Amino acid sequence: MKTSSRIRTLIDGYDVQAEKERYAFPDIEVAGARLNRGRAVVAITADPEDDVAARARAAHMEHLYTTTHDDAAPVLELGYPIAGHFVQARHGVYMDLYLGVAQKLIDENHPSLLAAVDRMSELRLTLRREIVTDDYILAREGVDGIVTTGMLADHLAKMANEAFPRDGGYDVFFSNSGTEANEAAIKLAQRTRWSRLTERYGATLLGEVMAQLGIAPVPAFGSTGDSGSDAPGGEPLYADYPLFTAACEGSFHGRTLGSLHLTRSKKVHHTAYSKSRWTIHFPFNGPADSLESRLDPRPLNEVVAADGGVAGVLDGGQVPAELVALFMVEGFQGEGGYTLADPTFLQGVRETCTKHEILYVADEVQTFGRTGAAWVHQHHGVAPDILTMAKGAWVGCTIAPAELDRHLDPGWHSNTWGGGKVFDNTVSYHTLKTLTEYEDPVFEGRTYLENERIKGEYIRETLASLANTHSAVTDFSGLGCMFGLTVLDREKVIAGAWKRGLKLLGAGEPGEESTIRLLFLADVLTHEIDQFAETMDAVLSDMES
Repeated sequence: MKTSSRIRTLIDGYDVQAEKERYAFPDIEVAGARLNRGRAVVAITADPEDDVAARARAAHMEHLYTTTHDDAAPVLELGYPIAGHFVQARHGVYMDLYLGVAQKLIDENHPSLLAAVDRMSELRLTLRREIVTDDYILAREGVDGIVTTGMLADHLAKMANEAFPRDGGYDVFFSNSGTEANEAAIKLAQRTRWSRLTERYGATLLGEVMAQLGIAPVPAFGSTGDSGSDAPGGEPLYADYPLFTAACEGSFHGRTLGSLHLTRSKKVHHTAYSKSRWTIHFPFNGPADSLESRLDPRPLNEVVAADGGVAGVLDGGQVPAELVALFMVEGFQGEGGYTLADPTFLQGVRETCTKHEILYVADEVQTFGRTGAAWVHQHHGVAPDILTMAKGAWVGCTIAPAELDRHLDPGWHSNTWGGGKVFDNTVSYHTLKTLTEYEDPVFEGRTYLENERIKGEYIRETLASLANTHSAVTDFSGLGCMFGLTVLDREKVIAGAWKRGLKLLGAGEPGEESTIRLLFLADVLTHEIDQFAETMDAVLSDMES
């Protein structure tokens, strides 16, 4: 498909087609194979689904447990060059719009990232791993370009405070993945809620709550903490804590057991795994009072003293508001189907959270840096209390109000290598700086977030052109460089696209109509979007013929 006449050339004063005249990318050479981002075209020269691919799948799974792979998953070929979205492989050149399920944010050949990696190698720090929970990291004087955990945390805290200003600012907890970032948020919120309840009502009233719910202390710990010193208020350790978490239907917050309580997108995520009863779910993009309608607003001491107590409220289908620790939401649902949140819905739940001191957690693990803003909640006009991110950020990050640190004790949470890998810290820092500050001459000095906003409109008009041309495309939506494309017979589209040279991934449950996720790099080129459009046009034409 040639670029449609219906698609604007000028977007916000930027000529998207004239951009091509400024391409001067170096060739990327790996083991004798070459690829140039500005000149590459999708060109499949052989069937990727041959005996070599079948043997690779069989060898891959010989001693690995099943994860998310299926027999149709593309075979990734190492030892070939990658340039932006283009990948040279033995069967030709294809485009990657999968991006490791949103792990890739910027072209891996970007000079700022390559310089950071070269500097680490020069200083023999590429393999250095510190245990950030036990060590304070100090860089030797004169060792510039190397980023410590504290430097990365400082940068993230400043980014968060610029986007969502807060008295006292933010602190950061680092981990290794998105689900771990969400686990930390859950634990932080529950510790905060319990600490606030203890301060407000004391251990005696909370003991009454436990008695009404049949929750007993753990005798081995008595009324003392692990160190032998008195726990707050002489409080014992209880076998369970009735602190509720709230999330939306269709959500995906990870597969570890804590995050899984909030995840509600696919049956396979839940089968055979134990659950806590302290979780609330309600429809995504439902009424603005979706959370408020589930709550008993009375102070906890009044609930305890009333007939039936806490158990009576729960039996009636409501939850004491002061027992809810957090609400977690994706501002753009990913695994659940690539659906944008309704700002009115989010604003209503935000008001409920503020009213009842429930911590609002924005899961930005997949959306960070992809929608024309650092966080998609900036588009919605909603300020979260806690932000979680990973994937394109290179590390798992839980960013929360600094004042919550007073509710935590040493040992409340930890993880192996979380924030302690010098390589990840350094690449993360330079990725963040490049995303927000690098003024690329290819884009007439615009930053990559500005590029996302412009290219997002170009992608939107490109998808509209495809929808007008092909009946198999039934809908699309998104922001910046993150779109969902709804099609008929999705699995056939994805399989056909791989054979034509597009690497794609679905989102949400399969059905007569279902969604494909389209992920573009923050520094995506007009040339790459046009190559996607021409190839997808051919894929859909194949289906229709």
